[in-house]
Amino acid sequence: MEEIRVYLSPWKNALLILVCFAFAALGLHTLIVHPEKFGFMLWLGLLLFGLGGIFMLWLIMKERITGKPYYLVTDESITMNSGLKAWEVRFADVERFFLVGKMIGIRYRKDREIQKMEEASGLGRLVRRFNERIGGSQEHLYASGMTMKPKELCDLLNERVKKVKGGRKRPKA
Repeated sequence: MEEIRVYLSPWKNALLILVCFAFAALGLHTLIVHPEKFGFMLWLGLLLFGLGGIFMLWLIMKERITGKPYYLVTDESITMNSGLKAWEVRFADVERFFLVGKMIGIRYRKDREIQKMEEASGLGRLVRRFNERIGGSQEHLYASGMTMKPKELCDLLNERVKKVKGGRKRPKA
């Protein structure tokens, strides 16, 4: 099977980046025009929206310059290159993938799910439990604003999981 490369779409993310920069500019304007009204929330919004827009722009530019995709789907796994560190999900560890809004939930095999929970730090366990309650799984893949639609990506991942499962021999009972 071939390798599938999925990139962040500059056109689909342009609105998000523009909104981030618009809110950051609005916050900066408020700081300049009304310096007496600055507060924690204004600084926080300026910081989050400004850095968020810069980060998204950096991710897209990095992909275009290096040619490295956001997701690389192989026969054995999907690797996410989020810009900070690469993260791999092996299909042999997965029961199935499913859509949760604009995210793709990962339903791991039960033994792997327990292992991931045990290996997580205290804060990591809290986050994993929160993710399970809200989104139905411990981990999710970002699927919005890609060069492939979320449903198509989810179907592709489930197809790869089935092929990996089909290749494994099941023990006789």
